[in-house]
Amino acid sequence: MPGGDAMVQMIDSAAPSSGMYVYPADPQINAAANDTERENLMKARDEKLRKGPVIMMALTKGGQDPDDPKMLVRGFLIEFFATAMLVAVIGLAGSGHGRLRRFLTLLAMVAFMNLGTHMIYWAFMFAPNQWTAVLVFDTTVGWTLAGLPAVFLMRCMREGDTAAA
Repeated sequence: MPGGDAMVQMIDSAAPSSGMYVYPADPQINAAANDTERENLMKARDEKLRKGPVIMMALTKGGQDPDDPKMLVRGFLIEFFATAMLVAVIGLAGSGHGRLRRFLTLLAMVAFMNLGTHMIYWAFMFAPNQWTAVLVFDTTVGWTLAGLPAVFLMRCMREGDTAAA
């Protein structure tokens, strides 16, 4: 980070606690007196986004031991379970199965995606627990809703059926 020590000192003194910080932050539009003020707040934020810099920062106020064995154990367990979910997807997938099996396949895929992305950031990039929980929840809901049409609309092939599913 350019000017690292000075910038870190400034950030550390300005930030109230550990967390995920974003700049420019979304304006507090609910505090605006009227629609015009809300619109002006959004325009000002949008202009800051266009101009830059845009920053997303995970801040751990108390520091972190880079050789903490818990970090490696968490990372290993996450990767192990992510791989297990991928194997489950391959084993469960297929048009020869009914809706329940396809739904379980969808859940395994959603779990795999969360483990392979958000949980890795939590394990290795010091992403805060609450930030990670929100991302995992959001992804779980989104991917599950997106996959439900395949669960319910895919036609199950029967033995000897040559039509595409």
